[in-house]
Amino acid sequence: MSYNNPMKKHIKKLPFLLLVLLQASFLLAILLEKLHFVPILIFMVAVSILVFIAYTKVPMYQDKHLKKDFLAVVFVVLGAVLTFYISTSVGLGPVIAAGTVGTFASFAPWLNSRSALLKEAPAAAYCGAFVGMSSPHVAGSVLFIIFASLVAGLLLVFSKNIFRGFGGKLGTIAFGGVAVTYLLIFLFF
Repeated sequence: MSYNNPMKKHIKKLPFLLLVLLQASFLLAILLEKLHFVPILIFMVAVSILVFIAYTKVPMYQDKHLKKDFLAVVFVVLGAVLTFYISTSVGLGPVIAAGTVGTFASFAPWLNSRSALLKEAPAAAYCGAFVGMSSPHVAGSVLFIIFASLVAGLLLVFSKNIFRGFGGKLGTIAFGGVAVTYLLIFLFF
């Protein structure tokens, strides 16, 4: 009996479609904000067309999700909470805070060069650092950051097979985590 059913094939494309929707919502938000400014309107239409063309050329990989992938969510949460704390409580600002967390996370593989988990830590922590850069006006508390980083961590795990080597993936995932969390709070609270 073959297990290659069409439903499983569509489920594998779900993370890709989610990232496409996140980027489309980001572009749409910019477009709606600057709708009256024609040069930006033309620029955003051109960017949207180029992004669509790029999506048709993106290679898809079929790696399985391992336990270490889900443990990477912990690094996303740690990166987000540390960045938010350094930015707001220490007062260094979001850019310095994210840079500091990213720099320290880059040394994690040196702790044990054989650990596959620690090799994943820098990217995951830096994704979390992007979440932690959220404005305190948007992220009202550390609980918001924790939830947004959990969402971003899960997005990171489920999108590991797409956009390998492409710039902007971690920022898009962080934006998605914050946007989804903000939407859930808006809808339910």
